[in-house]
Amino acid sequence: MKRSTFSIIGDRYLDTQFDTEYIESLEAELKSRGVTGFRRWVLEYVAASSLWWNIMWWDWCDLNEKDIKIGWQQNIAAFGIPAIIIGAFVNFEVGVTTFLILHLITTWIGFGLRSGSKLNK
Repeated sequence: MKRSTFSIIGDRYLDTQFDTEYIESLEAELKSRGVTGFRRWVLEYVAASSLWWNIMWWDWCDLNEKDIKIGWQQNIAAFGIPAIIIGAFVNFEVGVTTFLILHLITTWIGFGLRSGSKLNK
């Protein structure tokens, strides 16, 4: 498979449902690349926390590292700017808390998208 690791992980966040065999082939490919354990968890976290934007993009072809970079840029703009403004007008702790709450909610949405890609028969 000549795809990047993030492209393989990104398939689970697409607006598409895959059968069990295809998902198992993705899992096997990631395992053969040594993407297991803590490393896998970190990559899934990075993907889920940035690819949640796919609820607005509705991409169903390919999500990869480029989309992850765009997602993180959008996260910073959408959460960072309001957090800075709130921090400036209220206080620093409220600004940081705002950023973290928004980040946790959207990461939860991202992980929800991941599980939605598995075709239920």
